[in-house]
Amino acid sequence: MIMFESESDILNTITEHDTLVRLCVSGELSFMEFCEKYNDFYFYYALDGHESDEEERALLERYDSRIEPHRIIAHNILGQVCADSDAELESYKQAGRFGSAVAIERMKNVKFCA
Repeated sequence: MIMFESESDILNTITEHDTLVRLCVSGELSFMEFCEKYNDFYFYYALDGHESDEEERALLERYDSRIEPHRIIAHNILGQVCADSDAELESYKQAGRFGSAVAIERMKNVKFCA
């Protein structure tokens, strides 16, 4: 194991971040608070396995359906979000960027597995 101490550590960490998404989309956590606490989860924990040993990569593969929503959030949502003030600029819109309100709406459409 490289990034996680155990299988239960992986599962607990994923569940914790699932909860942060749910709190944000329900309005219980502001988008800014969400971003601070979520801390680029997918990339921070290298959930693509590039920093993992064989044992951890096998676990990441086993829990891929739990990780996939966070991959979507990282690449398709947080990777495109910009400051709300910039989101109004045509150049940002043309580049596919959007603000926090759109990010939250898109996160509402991400399907999570139990």
